[in-house]
Amino acid sequence: MAELQPFRGIRYDSEKLPLEKLITEPYDRITPEMQEEYYKRHPYNIVRIILGKDIEPDHPERNKYKRAKLYLDEWLEKGIFIREDKDSFYVYEQEFKVDGEIKRRKGLIARVKLEDFSSKKILPHEKTFPKPKEDRLNLLRATNSNTEQIFLLYEDPDFLVNKKINEILPKSLQTCDVKDEDGIIHRLWVIKDDNVIREIQKLMADKVLIIADGHHRYETSLNYRDEMIKKLGKVKGDEPFNYIMMTLFNLDDPGLVILPTYRLVKGLEKLSEPNLKNLLSLYFEIEEKPWSNIEDKSIISEVKNILAKENHIFAIYVSDFRKFYILRLKSEDILDKEINSGKSKEWKRLDVSILHSLIIDKFSELTDREFSVENNVSYIRKLDEGIEKVNKKEYQMICLLNPVTLHQIRDIVKNGELMPHKSTDFYPKLKSGLIINPLF
Repeated sequence: MAELQPFRGIRYDSEKLPLEKLITEPYDRITPEMQEEYYKRHPYNIVRIILGKDIEPDHPERNKYKRAKLYLDEWLEKGIFIREDKDSFYVYEQEFKVDGEIKRRKGLIARVKLEDFSSKKILPHEKTFPKPKEDRLNLLRATNSNTEQIFLLYEDPDFLVNKKINEILPKSLQTCDVKDEDGIIHRLWVIKDDNVIREIQKLMADKVLIIADGHHRYETSLNYRDEMIKKLGKVKGDEPFNYIMMTLFNLDDPGLVILPTYRLVKGLEKLSEPNLKNLLSLYFEIEEKPWSNIEDKSIISEVKNILAKENHIFAIYVSDFRKFYILRLKSEDILDKEINSGKSKEWKRLDVSILHSLIIDKFSELTDREFSVENNVSYIRKLDEGIEKVNKKEYQMICLLNPVTLHQIRDIVKNGELMPHKSTDFYPKLKSGLIINPLF
């Protein structure tokens, strides 16, 4: 079901250039401050192509999308970029630490045939929004290239694809082995062996793919494909615009990590300890963990360890009360009664669904004003930073939860549903600048 093709990728000449100064986070993770830092880091940093400044005073071209195309062409001409001499697959390995444990994962980079979601061959898990798709479409039109990878999952419990990859790597050209500013190591190999490529294509042919990161870019490529078909009229179906560059990871790879996204809450003028406990005790057993000395960070590790050992367990820290509240769901029977009846059993049992339905949504009773997720809730991935914001009174509380699992995502998307908003944070992200897929 997944049609993979090798391609002649464009990549930096790693023998001439310091890759660690050229690669970046994906475009949608780059803040204005990061963009400025990337610009200063090196004149050939990939940010100039994937997320150029609206205005570059020292560049005559005012349109950032046209400017991206000029950089792409210029860097190819200068030999900053080189294009592979034959169609290839690529292997991308990341090595990183989570809670002190070293993890590694290998992904396969290939062109993959674009499929409408209705085909059920490629499945999304989150909602997209028009503005990011418009931005990415303008860049795709200008460069006629996939300038970044998108992150896909497939099921292969016997690790047949990984075994084939590991067999060929010692004989393959390694073009990248760099450590980024976060201590994450990124390695890239080129697979040019036609027989191995064909074997991998066969192994992947029956796979259903799940989008982990890159929904906006995937839908942008669908729109671009449709534009090109309309423009050209008759097409064969094997044109480059019918494909998109993906990095494919085995869903059972132990190196796949999803981190939780914590919720910060404000605007609850009726928040008091009795009101909070009365509200939540309907659904949860409540255990209190006092935190009298905020300089002692050991309580944070203790709470995280408690959460990691149980299902359907949450924690709330309220600075005014100097306490963590550990919340244990009384019974799963509550979920079928209290959570949106239009959702599947699997969706209702997601911790992020429970958090919003039985905790955050109930906070409307703690204010006389209109309460909404858009106005009263913010999201943060770093727990220490979130707790600091609560202690500084920027927010009243932070809500902790366990991350979703890969198999939960698989079950939800196979039901034809989308995951709740801000429920998946795959770590680490795929670095941009390692490879470009030219559609020409």
